[in-house]
Amino acid sequence: MTLLYVLKLRRRRVEVPFSGLWAKVVEEQSRQSDLWRRLRRILSWLLQILLVALLAFGLLDPHFEEEVVSGRHIVLLLDNSASMASTDVAEGADRLDVGREKALKLLETVGAEDRIMFVTFNSQVHPRSPFVNEPSVLEQMLRDVSTVGTGTSFEEAVSFAVDSLRDKERGELVIVSDGSGFERDQLENVELDDSTNVRHIQVGEERGNLALTGFNVRRYVANKLDYELFVQVRNYFERTVRAELQIYADGRMVDSKPLALEAGETKQRFYPSQAVAGERLEARIKLKSRDARDVFPLDDRAFALLPKMEKVDVQTVTTDNLYLEGALLLNPNVDVQKVSPEDYRPETASDYDVTIFDRMAPPIPESGNFAYIAPEGDNSPWTSQGTVDEPPVTSVKRSHPLMRWITLKDLNIGSADKLAMERGDTRVVSSVGTPLLVTRTEDDRNLVAIAFDVRDSDLPLRVAFPMLLFNLIDYFKLDDASYIPNYVTGESWSIEMPDGVESAQVTNPEGETSTVPIFEGRAVFRGMYPGFYEIRTDQETTPVAGNLADPEESDITPGSIDLGRESQQKSAESLFFDRRELWIWAVLATCLLLIAEWWTYNRKITV
Repeated sequence: MTLLYVLKLRRRRVEVPFSGLWAKVVEEQSRQSDLWRRLRRILSWLLQILLVALLAFGLLDPHFEEEVVSGRHIVLLLDNSASMASTDVAEGADRLDVGREKALKLLETVGAEDRIMFVTFNSQVHPRSPFVNEPSVLEQMLRDVSTVGTGTSFEEAVSFAVDSLRDKERGELVIVSDGSGFERDQLENVELDDSTNVRHIQVGEERGNLALTGFNVRRYVANKLDYELFVQVRNYFERTVRAELQIYADGRMVDSKPLALEAGETKQRFYPSQAVAGERLEARIKLKSRDARDVFPLDDRAFALLPKMEKVDVQTVTTDNLYLEGALLLNPNVDVQKVSPEDYRPETASDYDVTIFDRMAPPIPESGNFAYIAPEGDNSPWTSQGTVDEPPVTSVKRSHPLMRWITLKDLNIGSADKLAMERGDTRVVSSVGTPLLVTRTEDDRNLVAIAFDVRDSDLPLRVAFPMLLFNLIDYFKLDDASYIPNYVTGESWSIEMPDGVESAQVTNPEGETSTVPIFEGRAVFRGMYPGFYEIRTDQETTPVAGNLADPEESDITPGSIDLGRESQQKSAESLFFDRRELWIWAVLATCLLLIAEWWTYNRKITV
């Protein structure tokens, strides 16, 4: 451009009359405006130089020093675990809403040279896309993400991101999460590339929460209308709070119980003898302290199923005891098989749930449940040290399961054996130190002994006698299959199915139905939401209860995901994704100068 201006202009030859006359006019005008004309040429040259400089500046695509303009590989991890459903944020309905909006803003600022992968994680890792160079395709995926009722596996999520960024240029790991439950030692085995930048965009503000971390139910074996509840409640507030525990059966509230929990306290409660009709039970915890707010509702409910009513097989080994036989036969939930002492076989005793020996003590197998009434013989588990006449009942361990609903006040007994106690034996009923009702637990055997012949007392004439037998059966069987285990969300569930079934339809608490395969007679799938599931086959429908039951996930205190990087950034404000394209301003300035040059040219200013 400069050479064009220093070259000598070649003037056109134009013939004009009276050149001598015009020479004087031209010479005088040249003396007046020669300096301005030279200046106009310099200004025009400078203008052209400036235009060229602006175009070159724009073509170089300049950026500020802190900006990175080369292509990057970005892995965006979005946490959608249960704690992200907490409602302690002001910018959205819950933490996931806030995290989603921050992730969408990041997509808007990703450069054309970048490649980005979108991944959600909870107890599992869910890649939603490969590395793509068009972030707009991820926007709808982000908007469709919802929370699930599971815990959080930071190790799996970060390990997946590290593997995805391995051997990639300019790796960027962006984690959008509340950091709830994160501990640095979870990532001891994760090796992060030194060239990978890490950023944790934290969401969440509060930690106040009241959680149901355990709930189960088991039915009494002999009395099928009653069941026992187990509830575990934890207070994550930093002060004492009041709450109400509500029990629902098939959608109807049947009981409520007040609770008070100190700061950080975990309470476990057993509620025996709950006589309620229903198959599906639900526990709800409600905060009653007015100056406290529970911001995490997902763990305020827990679910359990009552076991089906199955009969108990009882074997009685006796000559004749109508009191014993009559009390057992009155219970429709008990199948009684009477065996004479001559026909008793130790090897068949394991076929029965409970065996009762009446005034005898034959050999027994290594496992099983056995009750003795006035045991006699060399095979008795308890050695008799004599007898005591008319022993009065002086001590009763009322908290023992055998004493449920029973009172033995003024019980009349003719005589009782003095049973020798061993280490580990429990006196349930005694008379001035002499055991009248004793229990023993061995490796695979449960033993109970009544030290007197019930016919030599007025016990069979009392309501306490059939109740004692019912409690005896419950005592033996409560620790067996008398309850249905609940399943924890986020884990693989294996549910036994009928023979010959190849697939099943599973409907989750959200109403979504999917088909799952049957492997070795069991339906295997992963439950992601707390509540009741239904597994349907051509033969039957099986209900299943799933609960969050994760104390770590219920601790919704926001935490920092520290991956051991000094340069790790923790807020979106420091992200360099917000590009300032200076070339646009250079092109705009060039256009404005061209307009100015056109205007001055037409005004004869720079001609």
